[in-house]
Amino acid sequence: MNESNLFKIISRLHAMQVDISNPVQQRRFEKFGIEVCRVEYNHRTKLFTVNEYRPEYEAEFDDLDLVAIEVYESLAELASVF
Repeated sequence: MNESNLFKIISRLHAMQVDISNPVQQRRFEKFGIEVCRVEYNHRTKLFTVNEYRPEYEAEFDDLDLVAIEVYESLAELASVF
């Protein structure tokens, strides 16, 4: 059985919370080699910031599940265009 795409996103976001090597962790999410969004996690504030590129949009979340859904929807939206 293959891992779900949502599980992969959640795993990457959780890794950001666990990795304390930098005060702000950053991950890029792409589909078909196109960067769709960037997520930053600030250890001091414990907030995720999602920056989407199409359309340009920024939002802050304090809940990992909500961030995962936002990233998943962004990736799915690009995939639906192709």
